[in-house]
Amino acid sequence: MRHDESTPFDDDLRYGREFSRALDTALNDLPLRTEFLVAGAVARGTRTRRRKRVALWSTSVSAAAALTAAALLLALPGQRGDAMQTVALPDFSVGSDSAPPGKEPVTGAATVALLAELLPDRPSVTKTESRDSDPAYTAVQTYGKVTLAEGGTVAVWLQGGFVQKPQRSGQDGDAWPGSRQSSKPEVTGPTHMPSVDGLGRHYSCPEGDDGCRIAKLGDGSVLLFKERGSGSGAELTADVLRSDGTRVVVTATGTGYRAAQVQALATSKRWQQWVDPRVNDAAEKAGG
Repeated sequence: MRHDESTPFDDDLRYGREFSRALDTALNDLPLRTEFLVAGAVARGTRTRRRKRVALWSTSVSAAAALTAAALLLALPGQRGDAMQTVALPDFSVGSDSAPPGKEPVTGAATVALLAELLPDRPSVTKTESRDSDPAYTAVQTYGKVTLAEGGTVAVWLQGGFVQKPQRSGQDGDAWPGSRQSSKPEVTGPTHMPSVDGLGRHYSCPEGDDGCRIAKLGDGSVLLFKERGSGSGAELTADVLRSDGTRVVVTATGTGYRAAQVQALATSKRWQQWVDPRVNDAAEKAGG
């Protein structure tokens, strides 16, 4: 039996079409593309005989409601997780990519020597590793690592000009200008993050992450501290970005050091990319 235009079935169909449009509009902003599923269900309903329209529409609306609830459950935790703790970055107006008069780039040997000197209680060190800056670039970026007799390691990365794009020095890669090195040392290539957006994402902590802390220091530097693991095998990292664009990263693994001790290592003012030549001389003799 066919029904004319005034039957309750078609009234329900018109209501269903209006409700479909309203529901589709409401779903447009959801992360899941549920509008395609709803629209597909409605389209299939219109191709069936009219006596099944009401039943099919009821099924479509039920499916859409379930999908809507699922979409909200999936989206809301992600949106909460996107919340980040941030601080204002330095303006980097005081940086310089050239050595002051009477200074030269710090070497890897001098970097690891200073690390051993700054360690809390001056523990016995059984092994040291170091890498010099790549002389093909103007940036000073050295690395040092010590292995402690009592167990664990401490490493430091000293990165001058971290917020600047890497610049070629014009050197042949054998030695820094003015350096007295006769052979090419092991080097660490330059790492930079000149993007303000990139810096902002890196120097931040997710809300609710108890192992991550971010702070603005009194001298304008930013301190990012992360702690992973627990007990004797814990890894503590203090990442300091100074207002001159210098970055100092210290990571202590399995040492038993406290957070304050690792932070004190990274925030020491003695980390400098340009040093008196005697500093490098002393480190070279000590390591020779």
